[in-house]
Amino acid sequence: MQVLNRQERNISFMWFLLFFIITVALFVLAIFFNYQVPVRENASLRKELNTFRQEQAFQAEFVQKLDKVKHNLDSINLPNQNANYMDQVIAASLADMRNSIPKDVVTHYALYDNIVQNCLSLQQTKQQLRELQNAQQSIAGLKEQVMDLNSKLESKSRDLDNCRQMLLLNSRGGR
Repeated sequence: MQVLNRQERNISFMWFLLFFIITVALFVLAIFFNYQVPVRENASLRKELNTFRQEQAFQAEFVQKLDKVKHNLDSINLPNQNANYMDQVIAASLADMRNSIPKDVVTHYALYDNIVQNCLSLQQTKQQLRELQNAQQSIAGLKEQVMDLNSKLESKSRDLDNCRQMLLLNSRGGR
């Protein structure tokens, strides 16, 4: 004996099975994304945190080096300093700082590069200032020489005028 509506029952069962599988798949998919997405997000956030920590470490090191360069730049024009040696130390420090900037870790490479370039420019300006101070001392010495020579010239000019007047008097008196 067979059921009269067997085909309808089979079709209904297939529809039920299809919807059941879709529903279970949605639950499994939701659970998968609930666990898988946060894991990937956590990995991404850990990577960002690691990059941030590396940049923070680089910044701390960069600031220490910058403080040393600043101290050297401040003391380079003081008396009894070997300016040439200090210039070499500063140039080496700035080159080291520029070469140590990691392009993949820092977010603003140009910022650090500009800081190094500004320090280099300040160093060159201090060199020019030292040269100008030497030139000012030379100018002051030359001005003293000019004043001395002008006074000697004026004295000789007076002597010459006196000699001319004496010659003129002698030539009138001898007639």
